[in-house]
Amino acid sequence: MRVLIVVLIIMVSLNLTALSKARSVNSSTILRENLSNKISVMERNIPFTKSIRTKYEIKPGEKLNIYNPSGSVKFVGWNKNYVKVTAIKRVYIDSYDLSKIHMVLSTLKGLNIKTVNLSDDTQARIDYIINIPMNTSIGNVTSRGNIKFKNLPDYVVTDIRRLANR
Repeated sequence: MRVLIVVLIIMVSLNLTALSKARSVNSSTILRENLSNKISVMERNIPFTKSIRTKYEIKPGEKLNIYNPSGSVKFVGWNKNYVKVTAIKRVYIDSYDLSKIHMVLSTLKGLNIKTVNLSDDTQARIDYIINIPMNTSIGNVTSRGNIKFKNLPDYVVTDIRRLANR
């Protein structure tokens, strides 16, 4: 009988130990879920993204100017008579910051595209994919990110690289 009581006490004690460990795992999981979104995103390092598309019919002689201090720009030449801008917003801290980074377009003397970041996320950026007619005149391009080209004449590519390296 004593052996049976000792065995029961050991089994109960093992079950209580296992139960307390399971509770600690669950409580840390709950704690992790209750932590702010900023920490969980920083742990994963996966950006929140949002895409925006717009079109602009560019007239002969008008220039395309871009000011994008923290993202990349990819120019793709095509045979249509308008510019299609695809802006991919990327933020890393909080999805709310997607509403604080903006693509601002103005059409004074051509098409001017400017990135404005009002968030506290220093990694926030907009990556642009810009489809342009083959004969589009490029003005100023300011970008610290990569600038890529596809299906464009050599003179357009040379001018853009020269401006981007200033």
